[in-house]
Amino acid sequence: MSKKTGNGIFIAFEGIEGCGKSTQAHLLNTTLNKNGIKSIISFEPGGTEIGKKLREVLINPEFKGKLHPVTETLLYQADRNQHLKEKIIPHLEKGYVVICDRYQFSSLAYQGYGRGVNTNIINWIFKNAVQGLMPDITFLIDIDVETSLERVKKRANAQNVELSRFEIEEYEFHQRVREGFLNLAKENNFVIIDGRSTIKEVHQMVLKEFKKRFRIV
Repeated sequence: MSKKTGNGIFIAFEGIEGCGKSTQAHLLNTTLNKNGIKSIISFEPGGTEIGKKLREVLINPEFKGKLHPVTETLLYQADRNQHLKEKIIPHLEKGYVVICDRYQFSSLAYQGYGRGVNTNIINWIFKNAVQGLMPDITFLIDIDVETSLERVKKRANAQNVELSRFEIEEYEFHQRVREGFLNLAKENNFVIIDGRSTIKEVHQMVLKEFKKRFRIV
């Protein structure tokens, strides 16, 4: 499993539903572009044309309780493989900052801690089949489950959209996922940021850490 490819920088944002990671990923991308730094933003699942089709299955609430945890795991890794080969690696080789909204640690948290799939199996697939690389830095935007569920319901109502298959999961599932992320953060040296702070405050914390690590802004 490679930890570096090309001259680019690989950044991942992780967290439970409604934590604000997507907003922060977009803000960082905007700030870097404004400063003349080549960067792109992508997401999982669905960051490629093929990935969009996989995403339709993975988040469809009609499949709640029907999609086997191992099948779910394999679909995420298939999406990730396509994403890496088609989008992430080519841009890293061109020297871009690649910002990804969810990555391998989401699989470990959701399918591992949340669904009970053996994390050794998840990592084996990632390393040996996907031959994935790890981010240079991972930001965990952390919030409590109560705030998470409140935010996703409010967002769905505001946008008049249906909750996803994961957003309608029971409280205990989300709690297991959050605990998974926090355990992974300790083991893998994530940057943990309190997602209950304002959007601007979180962005400043992300930017401060980015500048400290890479000194290019």
